[in-house]
Amino acid sequence: MEAKYINNKPILTEKQKAEFEEKYQLTSDTQKTYGQVISGIMAKMKIDAKKAEELTGLNRNLFTHLDEPGGSILKRFVISIGVGFGLDVHTTEYILESCGMRFNVNDRLDRAYIHLLEEHKEKDIEACNAILRDLGVDGKDMLGELERGAYSPRRKQ
Repeated sequence: MEAKYINNKPILTEKQKAEFEEKYQLTSDTQKTYGQVISGIMAKMKIDAKKAEELTGLNRNLFTHLDEPGGSILKRFVISIGVGFGLDVHTTEYILESCGMRFNVNDRLDRAYIHLLEEHKEKDIEACNAILRDLGVDGKDMLGELERGAYSPRRKQ
């Protein structure tokens, strides 16, 4: 028995249904650790650790040690993964939730991260960091690995 207020004519195209199914498949597993979630997404998107490093600007070790227990991950790293992998805001928040975090829409930094995921997800990490800079985000909150300055060897005395 169907509700009377539901239109019987199809509204979604086959492509729209397939896109929904693809997004659903990325997160259809039971609640997992962030390492398991990211590993699953990488497998489904056919992204290896080297490619993940290129896409996110994060150290490859982050992606090669996902199965190790314990540890924690910074929110900006999760956002780097979301932007680098071209994930939508909901999938990125799913990863955040697996880390025990969420977006806070009242927080300016979180709002800037959400803006990137919603409006600029096709851009690379460098362009997204420029957008964050233009939005007034501090350097410590930029995406990817943060530079510690140029290496200069000590002079022997």
